[in-house]
Amino acid sequence: MNIASLYGPATFDDSVVLGEHCVLGYPKEQRIRAEQQQPGSMSAGSPIVIGPRSLLANHVVIYEGVRIGADCVVEDRVRVGYDCAIGERTRLAYGAYICDRVEIGSDACIAGFVCDGAVIGARSTVMGELVHEYSAPHRDWWEVDEAPPVIEPDSVVGYGARVIGGVRIGPRSYVAAGAIVTKDVPPEHIVTGVNVHTPAANWKGRRLQPLIRSWP
Repeated sequence: MNIASLYGPATFDDSVVLGEHCVLGYPKEQRIRAEQQQPGSMSAGSPIVIGPRSLLANHVVIYEGVRIGADCVVEDRVRVGYDCAIGERTRLAYGAYICDRVEIGSDACIAGFVCDGAVIGARSTVMGELVHEYSAPHRDWWEVDEAPPVIEPDSVVGYGARVIGGVRIGPRSYVAAGAIVTKDVPPEHIVTGVNVHTPAANWKGRRLQPLIRSWP
């Protein structure tokens, strides 16, 4: 069936650059299913807004209801789920997979997997995975709404790191590459291994010292 009438309308000005094969305003699954059950019952989806001077590269998929701030960069093969909000000057890189209802602040850099409902603060970087606990796989996919991770401003989740469940990180904390986080991380802490927390003031590694000194 043709679902073109279900797409959310896109609003952007002439300063926005769209690459090849971008999809804008794709309808969320629930509305597609409703249209399958009762053709003609669904109208156009929630509009999407792309801020001035933003750049969307190639094969980008933006679902309905998404708001992207000014001067953002969305690199090749990024997916942004429905009703997400992306702050100004944020970069979505390396084929990032952003699920639904995610909030990302300004000047952030996201290059990993971000689960439904996650919150990422301004000036934060996520190169790893933010995931739910997935503790109720026996229930219907759409019945479960688990608590998502919250990444406070000026924090980093390194490449291959995994933050699991409704934990809060930071502000101004650093999760090292490959680390596993299942507990809250206090402000200005470094996380290594599995939930190993070290206060930034006690961190002896040289490479992170410039970052630590930059924290306000």
